[in-house]
Amino acid sequence: MKTPLDTLAELVVKEGVGVGRLTHAQRTLALGLAWCSLPAGMVQREAQVNVALQRALAGPCGFLGIDHVELRRWLVDCGWMQRDGFGREYRRIDAAMLRPPLQSTAAMLESMDTGAWVAELRGATAARRDKCRHDWESRSAETSR
Repeated sequence: MKTPLDTLAELVVKEGVGVGRLTHAQRTLALGLAWCSLPAGMVQREAQVNVALQRALAGPCGFLGIDHVELRRWLVDCGWMQRDGFGREYRRIDAAMLRPPLQSTAAMLESMDTGAWVAELRGATAARRDKCRHDWESRSAETSR
């Protein structure tokens, strides 16, 4: 049986994943990973949140096929962040204050070095792909002789 971490591991090695096309469980994991990239416990201006989300999309959340603005909206709409009434200030919701379904995802992800974990998964996937390509090229060269 697949664990939530197994599901997230399958996602982070992909490219161009649309948040709206994910199942609810997958979306929760993907947004939880983005949530981890935000500073805890402090109110931030929109520009600061944008920079943090751009970094996340260049790193662990690079599998998502969206920009930082859409990611920020998803985080707010799904309950991972709060925004003031004017959309100028944002705050990452503390793990203990998240809705119960999100709390377990937050606890799991906060206990990890998500950046290192994602980098390791992507590296292993790239190595497997390179080996498959090399093996295929070797077989192709042998059959063409």
